[in-house]
Amino acid sequence: MNKPHTAVTPKDHLDFLPLRAWRYNTERVEMATVLAPPYDVISPEKQDKLYERSAFNCVRLILNKKEPSDNDTNNSYTRARDLFQNWQKTGILIREDEASFYVYRQTFKDPVGGTQKSRYALLGRVRLEPFEKGVIIPHEKTLRGPREDRMKLLRAVQTNFSPVFGLYKDDGYEVRSLIHDPMNSRVLFEAEDSDNIVHSLWVIQDADILMKLQDVLKRKRVYIADGHHRYETALEYAKQKRQETHASDNVIFPYDCMYMALVSFDDPGFIVLPTHRIVSELGMDNQEMKRRLGEYFTIESVSLSTLETMTTEPDDLGKTFGLVLKDGAFLLTAIDKEKIRARMPQDKPMVWYDLNVNVLGYFIFASLLGLPESSWESLLKFEHTVGGAVAPVQKGEAQAVFLLRPPRVEMLEKMGAVNERMPQKSTYFYPKLASGLVFYSHLD
Repeated sequence: MNKPHTAVTPKDHLDFLPLRAWRYNTERVEMATVLAPPYDVISPEKQDKLYERSAFNCVRLILNKKEPSDNDTNNSYTRARDLFQNWQKTGILIREDEASFYVYRQTFKDPVGGTQKSRYALLGRVRLEPFEKGVIIPHEKTLRGPREDRMKLLRAVQTNFSPVFGLYKDDGYEVRSLIHDPMNSRVLFEAEDSDNIVHSLWVIQDADILMKLQDVLKRKRVYIADGHHRYETALEYAKQKRQETHASDNVIFPYDCMYMALVSFDDPGFIVLPTHRIVSELGMDNQEMKRRLGEYFTIESVSLSTLETMTTEPDDLGKTFGLVLKDGAFLLTAIDKEKIRARMPQDKPMVWYDLNVNVLGYFIFASLLGLPESSWESLLKFEHTVGGAVAPVQKGEAQAVFLLRPPRVEMLEKMGAVNERMPQKSTYFYPKLASGLVFYSHLD
């Protein structure tokens, strides 16, 4: 258990390594029935459907159902652990014979343009690095609740079930040339999910190709696109394990790494969608809210379709927003950005003030409407489709929804360069990476 692998602690480069993964036995299960999206986008209704799809669907591992009788020794986390161990013993899961990289392709329809696209990722395990080293760079803030939930699961199962989504620059297409060459890999499966996304997985085991990929990737910086809560949890977990065992800094244990998917910024299938904000209660009526907004924004009554079009266009430096209330849809356009900036937190880098999520969060919510950042976790809900965001307002279940444009991809790098993070749920990378492709266990 937790056998160490001796190595010198890296100082300034990325360690992206092959892993001896556990994966589903395709002779025992239909892969289309066992894949699931990441835990944080699974609604209770979606959870039920995934449970019904297969007794072996990985939702039972990443988001096991809670039961009224749950206690300290029998709960959703221990059930996930017991299921994982049972599937290993009964052959539902099999262990790769040797350490490998995996090439993962998602083929899908662009939700905005409607064209067919494919996006490629390289799956492996990354050596965990504190953010201050500048090797792995975050772009979003996290919330305490999800971190605590993921820590309980990680402590119970000692396994990464879902990959963190990392972005990197593939200058000269060095990585692409290696992972796209059909001679370098062997196909494992192809499966279409209920959203008509086709998931294909290949394994790379050639020692020369593995080493070439590791060498190329050492020069990269990785920007976390999705999975901040899981990455921060894994960092904290490794720190705690090292303190508990008095581990040497010159020894790498399995828990010092985590499962990650690397996608190039230049991948033709790379798509970023906005994440809209649903506000349950503002503490004031709509008339007062519009009065306050009207001091800094023009408020134009428009059709919902106009706002839908707006949300397909990249962020225009935080100048325009959509607002939907029970009595209509409105386009908000900033009158004077300097006046807005004066009421936002000071001493921030200029790029910070150009993000629509920051203008919305720290000016509209915190300064104008009296919703401080400490209340966002309880008062806000997040949705990436306009229809899904507007529905609660139309049903009378929420007071307002603010619609955003998608952030420009280069803003992730710019924010990382100045060591700043966006508010939680600032981006939505489409499609989500599937859970259930392979699993990285810390236990031999």
